[in-house]
Amino acid sequence: MGTLYVIATPIGNLEDITLRAIRVLREVNLIACEDTRVTRHLLDHYEIKTPTVSYFQHSKLSKIDYLVEQLRQGKNVALVSDAGTPGISDPGQALIGYLRQELPEVAVLPIPGPSAVAAAASVAGTIEKEFYFAGFLPKKKGRQTKFKMLSKLETPIVIYESALRLERTLSDIQSHFGDEVEIFIAREMTKMFEEYWTGRISEVIRDLSNHKLKGEVVLIVGHGGAKQAEGD
Repeated sequence: MGTLYVIATPIGNLEDITLRAIRVLREVNLIACEDTRVTRHLLDHYEIKTPTVSYFQHSKLSKIDYLVEQLRQGKNVALVSDAGTPGISDPGQALIGYLRQELPEVAVLPIPGPSAVAAAASVAGTIEKEFYFAGFLPKKKGRQTKFKMLSKLETPIVIYESALRLERTLSDIQSHFGDEVEIFIAREMTKMFEEYWTGRISEVIRDLSNHKLKGEVVLIVGHGGAKQAEGD
């Protein structure tokens, strides 16, 4: 049996990769990518010639079967996402879950490194010991139910969001958490135009037009429960 290496890759700056990750990417037989075009930039930068195959959320079941067969044949496979640590709010979790349940004799090993949630939490200044990671929120069905659930929490909440949907998400947070909740925003982390700002949500929304809304955003809600408590 081969080994599946779950490899964290840079969230922006290509220098944010470990020496171990580079070595393993060179040594494995195959790299399973969320998007081969995105991963190719990283591989070309480090002159890594390992073959790649696409693996993304809407892949047919046959793609999982293909990767499992490679592992059965004793080949080592690296799993990478477009950026950051695979398996966290990431379609690669389907393959990992399948192996854990159906083929436990295959070793699944993490090669740790960059993570957007850890990077944002480390500079937010609002997280002392614990937080709730919500990942990407529902776009339509179940969205308001999710916000109602989150508003009852009393720990900081970390959310992944597209900059294009940021205004809508902030509006929903304001509706469920109230005007005084503290917000921290990290945009395009480690990239050329990275940006960080914080404030009460009413202030953040008012100031939104002064910021370039592009790329990926990590949003941290200071704490939940403030508005909910008023109605109890």
